[in-house]
Amino acid sequence: MGMSQKLSRVLHRMYEGLMAVPIFYKILGIGALVAAIFACVTFFAIDLGTSRLHHRALVSKVRTIGQGLAESISGPLVTDDLFDVTGVLERTVRQNPDLRYAVVRDSREQPVAHTFAHSVPSDVRSIFAQHKDPNDFVEAMESGSGELYDVVVPLLDGRAGTLQIGISDTRLRGERTLLVGLILAAVGISSVGGISCTLLLTYLLTRPILHLRQTAEELRLGKYEARATVYSRDEVGELALTLNRVAQSLDEYRHEVKKNELARTHLIRRIVDAQEDERRNLSRELHDHLGQSISKALLTFQGARKACGCCDAKCIDLEAEMRGLIDETRRLAWNMRPPVLDDFGLDSALERYVREIADRLGIPIEYECVFPAEGDRLPGEIELALYRIAQEALTNVIRHANAGHASVALCWRNSLVTLVVDDDGCGFNTSSPVQDKLTNLGLIGMRERAILIGGELEIQSEPGGGTQVFVSVSLKADHDAH
Repeated sequence: MGMSQKLSRVLHRMYEGLMAVPIFYKILGIGALVAAIFACVTFFAIDLGTSRLHHRALVSKVRTIGQGLAESISGPLVTDDLFDVTGVLERTVRQNPDLRYAVVRDSREQPVAHTFAHSVPSDVRSIFAQHKDPNDFVEAMESGSGELYDVVVPLLDGRAGTLQIGISDTRLRGERTLLVGLILAAVGISSVGGISCTLLLTYLLTRPILHLRQTAEELRLGKYEARATVYSRDEVGELALTLNRVAQSLDEYRHEVKKNELARTHLIRRIVDAQEDERRNLSRELHDHLGQSISKALLTFQGARKACGCCDAKCIDLEAEMRGLIDETRRLAWNMRPPVLDDFGLDSALERYVREIADRLGIPIEYECVFPAEGDRLPGEIELALYRIAQEALTNVIRHANAGHASVALCWRNSLVTLVVDDDGCGFNTSSPVQDKLTNLGLIGMRERAILIGGELEIQSEPGGGTQVFVSVSLKADHDAH
């Protein structure tokens, strides 16, 4: 990976991290950054501007004092009155606090008068030596007490010598520092005010956004009655109005779906009731009419055979087939609507059905039932639905699972009833559509029956791992629904 790619990745991560920062901190950070940049730019601009003014003012001042003082001492110098020259120098120093010294030199550059207590210091002599053009040049240098501005003014066009004076910027520097401090204080107060306004603006902007996020989260969780508060009529307010309209549409759609679902459930319930009535009638017809008719025909055949003394093997086989037909008719009638379900309840009906299936198929099927007390009965609708679901699940085991073992468990604890049908068969992939249409219809039927009694059906399976059918029904919810 090249250096440019690493840099690009680092910049991309920084950008992602910056974009992940909440809007509140983004706006607040931008406001603080703008205030800091404004303060820095203002400080440097004021410092640079005052520094230039400071320099120009001192240069102008030292030249003005030098020229005025040169005119004052020109007369005494002509008369060689050095006492008067010294008095003018000392008086000028007292009148100008910034004036640190004044030195008068003759045409041979020898000091003849000055404001020092003794002799002229060497540093002042060295400053004088640096002046190449006494008419225009002002020497600015650092000293122990601040910056010093030195100028040399010719006396009588240089015929009477020169005047050297030095002015310190200490007092002016203090005033400049005070001015800069006041301006910075004003900038600081303005920055605090700006940040405070930014904080208030950030709060006003982010509060409706956070409320929009909360409302959207409630809608995601299915609380379609949630509505966003419209704080203003700006873009965020329009977004809140749009979200409220969407929520209203979702709420209306939910009520419409619920209404259709209730109608569908009612229709399915009527269909199931009609099916069960038809099963009951068919069961009665099979048992009372067809079964009895076959039994009557068997008795007639047996009487005729006994009367003629026939021992033909075909007659014996025919009698056996008629007996088998009677048993099959009774089995079909029992499967249509087992009387034991109405008479003795779900436990007895399931136990008998599981036993008959195991005997007929020759595979072990375990059955277990846990009820609060012997003789307790579930509501008839729930008993019938759970029986049909177990019947369909075992039918799928027989037809499709190729299982070597299966089990049925029924449990009733507190107000929760659970039915589990398990097998070790071939299983199937629950994440893909079931290929067998009959199996698919059977699963849909089981799910519909579970929904009709307010229950939940879950199917767990994987290829080669068997299948588990779980049905759970809350009796409290069922009673509330009724």
